[in-house]
Amino acid sequence: MTASEPAFEDLAARDDVLDRRKSEAVDADRLAELQPKVDPMTWAVGAVVTDDAGRVLLVREDGEWLAPGGEVEPGETHEEALVREVREETGVEIGVGDLVAVTEAAFECADDRLAFYFAHYTATPETTALAADPGLDGEGIETVEWVEDVPENTVDREVVRRFRGNHG
Repeated sequence: MTASEPAFEDLAARDDVLDRRKSEAVDADRLAELQPKVDPMTWAVGAVVTDDAGRVLLVREDGEWLAPGGEVEPGETHEEALVREVREETGVEIGVGDLVAVTEAAFECADDRLAFYFAHYTATPETTALAADPGLDGEGIETVEWVEDVPENTVDREVVRRFRGNHG
């Protein structure tokens, strides 16, 4: 953990933050597939970006919708990573609001375990114009949209729905 990475337990203990723990049993092949992506990562962040009309910004990747976000790079704060990731994935500049949820996500196979932490923040867009070509090369982003209704196949749907109107 670096100076820019807060301790999960400290954030999870806050009264104003939703604390979630997720564990998924996977087979050895899936664990090996996940290892290069998950193992070096400690924290990832996502933004529940809501515009003045109450729409929420979502990214569709691999057939699922999710809040824009990604890995916190070494030396970055959560807020810096969030601004960078939302810009890279959607073209939208944001003002970061409040931390609203933290999740410990784990993948387990027998005695092996991969885990990382995920923090959701509220955010307000500086503009609602979307990038013509969302995401970076190789990210697999299919589309980016402002939606009124959060689709059923949205990762962390309950977090997005619960905090979409909280601009911090």
